[in-house]
Amino acid sequence: MSNESLNNYLFTAKYRPKKLDDIVLLDRIRNEFIGGDIKQNYIFLGPAGCGKTSLAKILANDTTYLYINVSDESSVDVIRTKISEFCLSMPIVSSSTNMKVVILDEMDGASDQFYKALRGTIEKFTENANIRFIGTCNYINKIPDPIQDRFMCINFVPATKKEEYELLNKYAYHIIKICKELNIVITKDAIIEFVKKNFPSMRSMISKLQTFYDKGIKNISIDDIKILNYSFVDVFDLIFNNTNPIVNYKVIVSQYADKVDDVLYSLGIDLPNYIKDNYPNMVNKIPQIIIEVANYQSQRYQVIDPIISLLACVFKIQKIINSH
Repeated sequence: MSNESLNNYLFTAKYRPKKLDDIVLLDRIRNEFIGGDIKQNYIFLGPAGCGKTSLAKILANDTTYLYINVSDESSVDVIRTKISEFCLSMPIVSSSTNMKVVILDEMDGASDQFYKALRGTIEKFTENANIRFIGTCNYINKIPDPIQDRFMCINFVPATKKEEYELLNKYAYHIIKICKELNIVITKDAIIEFVKKNFPSMRSMISKLQTFYDKGIKNISIDDIKILNYSFVDVFDLIFNNTNPIVNYKVIVSQYADKVDDVLYSLGIDLPNYIKDNYPNMVNKIPQIIIEVANYQSQRYQVIDPIISLLACVFKIQKIINSH
């Protein structure tokens, strides 16, 4: 592909895995699906960008499948008019197997009514050997136990230090391979920093590689990596540099209303590192900030509109950093 073509191409689309051999997975997960078999219903859980949806689609590729983004379609009617009818219908287009698969992407974004209807639907078709359900989620605690019990839950997050080391190395080799294709030179310390800071989101890593490529940076050093360390650096910059509450309100509501959980997570995990790198004189405020973020993460499940929790958390952090 020419440089001109690459400049008009999203790297996350270009490097999206098309088959099982393409996707970077822990050995324990890959071993579960050797041969491409879908033995039972699965929920793939883990942070955004770690390959959950890609794996679901790859497994379903040789079947007749229905894809539902549950965050967008979580009404009971979706169960009745789409999922049930799909399970009952005869396939229009033949596939290499007789299996039918329902992919429930972002399954943790469903309503209580959706879960109740889904439970009954899974029960209805559970004895059909040709129908499988694959769900994905970032936050398994948001999925009721009776639903979880009907799936095998596979966690994409490393469970041990050994698994973490395994996956970090696989990610590093994959990024190095992409860099070679792009004629990008990345130093050893830079690749280590790059992978660790964006782990375990492969999508984030590839997206940031495109940022380097689009800027014409073909030799990446560790100093270049530090500029792009954080997924929500815009929110962090806003917290520290913009004291106008009206502007902050508009930005957060317009750009992050559908990312509340991810931003709250990042405020607890990434913001302390951002402070250490950019505002070392405020390191003593990190404990108080983390305590407040934990409070708002807990409250997030008790408010009518979750964006209110995020707004309150941002304003509280600003109050902490501006206190003397």
